[in-house]
Amino acid sequence: MRVAKRSDLGRKKTLGGHAGSLYVSVGVQPKASSNHEWGNQGAKQGNVELAGIERKLLAEPKGKASGRTGARRSASAGARTKTGAKTGEGRGIVGTRVKSGERAGVSRGRKGARAKTGKRAVAGRRHAAPRGGRAAGARGKQRTAAQRAPGPAPPQATHRHGGVAPVGRESAAAHAGSARALAPAQPAAAPECGYAEGFRDGVFAGGEALVAQHIPPDHILPDVAAADLIEAGFRQYAPTLTRLASPHEMAGHIQGALDAQRPLSVVRLGDGELLTLAADTVLPGEQVQELAPFLPYAGVPRSTPDIRAELAEAIRGADWIGVPISRAPTFQGLLFPVLRYFGIDWSRLNLTSSTINYSLHHSGLLLPVVQGRRVLLIGSRAAELGGLLIGRGVHVTGIIGTVEGVADIPRVMQQTAEHSFDIALVAAGIPAVILCSRIAGELGRVAIDFGHLADKLVTGELHL
Repeated sequence: MRVAKRSDLGRKKTLGGHAGSLYVSVGVQPKASSNHEWGNQGAKQGNVELAGIERKLLAEPKGKASGRTGARRSASAGARTKTGAKTGEGRGIVGTRVKSGERAGVSRGRKGARAKTGKRAVAGRRHAAPRGGRAAGARGKQRTAAQRAPGPAPPQATHRHGGVAPVGRESAAAHAGSARALAPAQPAAAPECGYAEGFRDGVFAGGEALVAQHIPPDHILPDVAAADLIEAGFRQYAPTLTRLASPHEMAGHIQGALDAQRPLSVVRLGDGELLTLAADTVLPGEQVQELAPFLPYAGVPRSTPDIRAELAEAIRGADWIGVPISRAPTFQGLLFPVLRYFGIDWSRLNLTSSTINYSLHHSGLLLPVVQGRRVLLIGSRAAELGGLLIGRGVHVTGIIGTVEGVADIPRVMQQTAEHSFDIALVAAGIPAVILCSRIAGELGRVAIDFGHLADKLVTGELHL
């Protein structure tokens, strides 16, 4: 066994072991390739056969501690490391443990070189023994290079309920060139669940697969993800963004109408109203029944042409229309097709958010709007809500209980006309849109579609 120091390797030093005709070079760093892997397998430099390093994912600067190992190369013959540290060189010699100034030899018939009595260096294994410091490129849970994305790992995706979307192995989206469209890889030990597979397939079908439809045959679009195309396209359409009235602006409009004693209606369109309008118009009625089994509870046992016409007319006559911010299929996905079908030009409407009722409350504007006014409450929670408002000094002049669906609107309107009030808060499901529009148009009062905010205040989920 002898150690040779070769000057023709530039400023890099080698530690060689000679056993017969076998030469082993440890620690030589050829130039890194573009994908951060060492490519010196079978290469020669200065007539010296390079071996022992097939891949290395992290470049190791000369004279500095190697990544996460604490190992330090020296100009002297012999690999110098901190006591007890492991040196990891991928698939070649991994986990060799040496002390300062000792030689690493190669013995035949053994898996590793003994550098210290009782401590065996394991060669040919993918991971280093789990003792001492962590070895670069030899972590117990390290993924292979084929599993790694070419760039930094993307953040975990979240699904619509706010949790972290389960993630799994690499999907077809990666082969389409989209690292961003792919959920992060799941640890190999964790079983893949059905949600993860469906999530990846959905992301691919809604992104890269749509892009692929526009790419001509025998062509690719290199290194451009669907997210990049969306970003570029959004810049083109940004001038068409439409601003919705904010809670403070809406509070100002309501108070201005109350002060001037002029009518004002604020209605809101959610999935219930939109699915009611979409039935047998932009969607088959059977599909609407599957998507919205809650419609009877919301006041529409079955969407009929008369109900749809009355609801569309209420939207046309309302002063302010709350529209969904969500772009989900049953929200904005239906909003514009439905308005188009009924001939309603959305650009001529005064728009705010469909959750303006909650926004007024969360902004602390609800009580200032109704305090000092005569308030009429309509809906199944009217009596309980009235008790809460009275406790906060609000002047409640009337209560109309449960509204039995759209068919009950004539009775409710008759009772409403019998009350003296300045503003009506209506929590009656889909009929609230029609009621608010008619209260303003026929009775000349202010009417607000109060919605499920009444339920949340009564149950204590929200507080005045």
